Amino acid sequence: MRVASVRLINHPALTVRFSAAVAALFAIYLPLAAWMNHRYVDPVPKGTIVIRLSKPFEAHDHAAVSRQDVLSKLAPWADDDKVETQQSPIIVYEDGVPLGPAHNTFGDIARLGAGRYAHWRSGVAFSASDNTDPNDNGRNYWAVLPNEQSRRRE
Repeated sequence: MRVASVRLINHPALTVRFSAAVAALFAIYLPLAAWMNHRYVDPVPKGTIVIRLSKPFEAHDHAAVSRQDVLSKLAPWADDDKVETQQSPIIVYEDGVPLGPAHNTFGDIARLGAGRYAHWRSGVAFSASDNTDPNDNGRNYWAVLPNEQSRRRE
């Protein structure tokens, strides 16, 4: 049995064609890569503490509730039950876009939705911007302590 061997052809015309093809690829790739890099938006929000809210969420009308253990990292900034003292700096994001308004009652979040949210020691209650179910709409949700707020209650 004979094994076929591969022999590279050392021909100047093929070398020139190959070099031209490689140069053309780089001439297209490099500007495209530079353009894409300037337009890439990282879907993960920035902040001192960034927590991805994981499914499944408890669903109540338009409201979704996340009670993950990791949310305890945000407890020092949580709102209490008194409406006049609601000052949690936590921002809830939907696919990198801030939701709001914040500091809502659970009843308003469940009844009205439209991106309303609240952060309490027991968790985060929020609604999707379009009132779809966050368990099924394919979007990612984040609870974020902004950088400038991190020293306020530590």
